[in-house]
Amino acid sequence: MRIAEIEVHPVFIPYRAFNAQVLARYHGRQIQQRTILVVRTDSGLEGYGESWGALDGERLRARYLGTAPFDWLNAEADLAMNMALYDLMGKHLGVPAWKLIGPRVRSWVPVAAWTVSQPPEGMAEEVRQAAQLGYYWLKYHVDEVQDAVAQTEAMQQAAPRGFKIHYDFNANTDVYTMLPLLMELERFPVAGRFEDLVPVGDDEGYRQLRSKCRLPVIVHHGPPEVMVKGLCDGYMAGHAPVGQAMKAAAIAEAANIPIMYQQVGGTINQAFLAHEVAVFRKATLDHVNCCHLWEDDVTVERMAVVGGSVAVPEGPGLGVSLNREKLKQFQAGAPADPGRFLVRLCYADGLTIITRHDPDRPGHTDDLRFLVRLHQHRAPGGAPGYANPVRTEFLDERHAPDFARLWQQTEEGPIWSKET
Repeated sequence: MRIAEIEVHPVFIPYRAFNAQVLARYHGRQIQQRTILVVRTDSGLEGYGESWGALDGERLRARYLGTAPFDWLNAEADLAMNMALYDLMGKHLGVPAWKLIGPRVRSWVPVAAWTVSQPPEGMAEEVRQAAQLGYYWLKYHVDEVQDAVAQTEAMQQAAPRGFKIHYDFNANTDVYTMLPLLMELERFPVAGRFEDLVPVGDDEGYRQLRSKCRLPVIVHHGPPEVMVKGLCDGYMAGHAPVGQAMKAAAIAEAANIPIMYQQVGGTINQAFLAHEVAVFRKATLDHVNCCHLWEDDVTVERMAVVGGSVAVPEGPGLGVSLNREKLKQFQAGAPADPGRFLVRLCYADGLTIITRHDPDRPGHTDDLRFLVRLHQHRAPGGAPGYANPVRTEFLDERHAPDFARLWQQTEEGPIWSKET
């Protein structure tokens, strides 16, 4: 059995309606676009994979055409191809993909919802939506342009009993700054765990935070050795092909540290993730997939979240099949239209800053997370932080009668005013 053909299908599937515009304005087209792979063998089998964002089809063809899927067992690169190849190997043998990785230790895997940072009422709605879909956890990146405490107060009011928040702090500050905020957030029952609190390499910082925090500390942007060093309560492996995932899982088991996996995509990706973590004993944390962001998909099957978990498909292969009509429909799709908008930062002392944000500019997708990226410190205000009394929102013609004037004024940079 040899790989004879690799189809590459970029797709834009609509987001769910309630936060489609927020996602489009925050991250642009990058997180909406996915790429579906259809890998066909000379025996007529098809395997399916998918990627978050674009894929270089010519590079994949040069690397994989003419090879056997079994040549890439436990591969450590090309996640989307990894999915398709395990799908093919499982179909060839008539077994679910997890049997090619190891003995299954669970039939259901815990999963978490994900979103972007928003004003408090937006975060409350994200909690309500996630809970309605069956999730018990919601992860989000905490931004310097929102007040994490105010967000948490709103989420606490919206959260059903037992629902938890996973805070990702971007690994860009220090113990002195983080500790008071963590102590404040720990007052809320909805607060669940903290990720990437200080930069990788600040071993003493992680030790101090672990010793003083009641809630678990997770490391993502760091080597798996942090588990052995005792610097975290849990570890996140991101976008991991089977070979990488197995190595991280082995270290987690040796260190007796729970592990979670994060990789963005739809049902194909979620099925692959479920097969991976079905065999890893310490993969007990809620894995982040983002499958819930889109209102539809290219697969015949969907994976319902029940009690915070999804069932591991029974196979063969990944256990999901392709809907060619949906694939054709969404290949002709377009990214969500963000419209023309501005970003307005409103501080509690009356300072208001208005600036532009173009998430589709290369290297600027995450500008809303950091003031230095958003306006390069060209406006007044306190030092960047995650507990500053600031609320940030998008501004457009519907909300500002003088939008045309503001748009023109922000052409060269941010503008600001101070109410007394």
